[in-house]
Amino acid sequence: MEQQKSSTMIWWVIFLASTAGLIFAIYTHWEWLTLLLPFVATSFVKALRIM
Repeated sequence: MEQQKSSTMIWWVIFLASTAGLIFAIYTHWEWLTLLLPFVATSFVKALRIM
């Protein structure tokens, strides 16, 4: 049984972009900043290949 070796680069890009968005949302006091948390958490977990 062979396992595919998938690149996690796209997940790191999504994580960095969503983290930048979260920092911007905190800086500008955006009321809906908690909507960004699932993107940050999920992309971090996928980038580390935990899930």
